Amino acid sequence: MFECLPLPTLDRLNELLKVVEIPPDKYGKWSGLVRKVSRGSQLAGSVAGSRRPCDKNPGRVNWVVSVDNIRYYASRVIYYMTYGEDPGSAQIDHKDQNWLNNNARNLRIVVDSSVQKVNSPMYRNNISGVVGVHWNKVARKWQAEVRSESKKIYLGLFICKIEAAYAVNKTWIELGWTKVGRKLNDLQTVACSCEKCYHIDKTT
Repeated sequence: MFECLPLPTLDRLNELLKVVEIPPDKYGKWSGLVRKVSRGSQLAGSVAGSRRPCDKNPGRVNWVVSVDNIRYYASRVIYYMTYGEDPGSAQIDHKDQNWLNNNARNLRIVVDSSVQKVNSPMYRNNISGVVGVHWNKVARKWQAEVRSESKKIYLGLFICKIEAAYAVNKTWIELGWTKVGRKLNDLQTVACSCEKCYHIDKTT
């Protein structure tokens, strides 16, 4: 598997390759990398890499680039050369879901399989105004939960809505979702009228 092989050093990659911006009309034609050094029939300044069908997803095509006779996913190389962090065996996610758009700003590391849903909108029937928090009619408390790998993680019941929202934010951070674009609930804008919050409002 390409993604399991150690990447060359940054010095070596920068010696051989250059990261370039891909205009929309060049998606599928440019990998996002060009060669600095001629190699066989591939001349300096030419597009580095080739397109290959994805084994796990037949409808997807990945750019693969060869460095010192070892092949790597171009998206992984671009991410490493741009941000200085090797994704290793982690999957690289394309934010716009276009697998051919290897522009660095369009790449992010997948933390788990639910990454594409980390910024899903709040359900319409959610009366809390807070993502991950809803009213439990039976317990008459605010229930906090998040989803990870299509499973719900129950975080508990809270009298205070702000504390429930804080529990959700804390879990998102622990799961690493903030690194892939999860926007935390803004606790400063959460409206709560529990006795604790009412007391604070009255004394400040």
